Amino acid sequence: MASNRQVGKFRSSTARGASVRMPAQDRQGRYAFIGRTLVGVLGLGATVIACVGIYLAFQQVNGQKIETVVIEGQLNFVSEVEIKDTVSRFVSASLVALDLETLKQELEMLPWISKVAVQREWPDKLIINVEEELAIARWRDDELLNQQGQIFVPDEIQGLLNLPRLSGPEHSEQEVMEQYQKFNQLMYPLGVRIRDLSMNERGALTMLLTNGVKVKLGKEDVLERVGRLVTFMESRYSSDFLNMETIDLRYTNGIAVSPRIKAEAEAGARQGEVVMAQ
Repeated sequence: MASNRQVGKFRSSTARGASVRMPAQDRQGRYAFIGRTLVGVLGLGATVIACVGIYLAFQQVNGQKIETVVIEGQLNFVSEVEIKDTVSRFVSASLVALDLETLKQELEMLPWISKVAVQREWPDKLIINVEEELAIARWRDDELLNQQGQIFVPDEIQGLLNLPRLSGPEHSEQEVMEQYQKFNQLMYPLGVRIRDLSMNERGALTMLLTNGVKVKLGKEDVLERVGRLVTFMESRYSSDFLNMETIDLRYTNGIAVSPRIKAEAEAGARQGEVVMAQ
């Protein structure tokens, strides 16, 4: 018959006053949670400190005023006063907030300024590089043309009346300037310069040379006709050429020359015309 065998004495683990031992795995999980929480708090604090630092630095940079304006470039006609008057409307803004593109556009509206480059230099400097217009000729009476045939209108051009005068219909300035430059290249080796080049409403060109000779070019094949004039001048560039009043190149195979009339010897005489074969 089976019997019950008692070995030692036992107490229930849930009895009053009993202690519970936590497994090692649970303790490690709690420590890890606390560690992660501390890291998160510290990270959040560091982020807040960094954000405050960035904000303060931004405020300092954004509030930095312009103390120095440097103007670079060779200035012959535009004055530093004109430039500074324009810049003065912008320097109340901070160096960072300054609208460089708007300032550039404002400066390039000044008549003698062709191109402007504007840049900041930390901590408080503004550098402005200016390229002036180069006047190649007068356009009509009170305007000027640059090398690209673009019109600009300074307040005063009295000191530039020695420039050649170009004229033509509305919106013809670039075409007339282009022709002027081509003609000059052909005649430059002979020491001949153009004083006046005009285009009429039909597109026909007439030029007046610095020696007073008037040259009628017409509107067709004008570059070839100027080449013909150069050939003629190379053979007749003497007192004969200087005594000519008009040279007409509006012929297919020749030119017409009108001699200059001497006032005393030929007063009242009719001006003659000589047609010379090419």
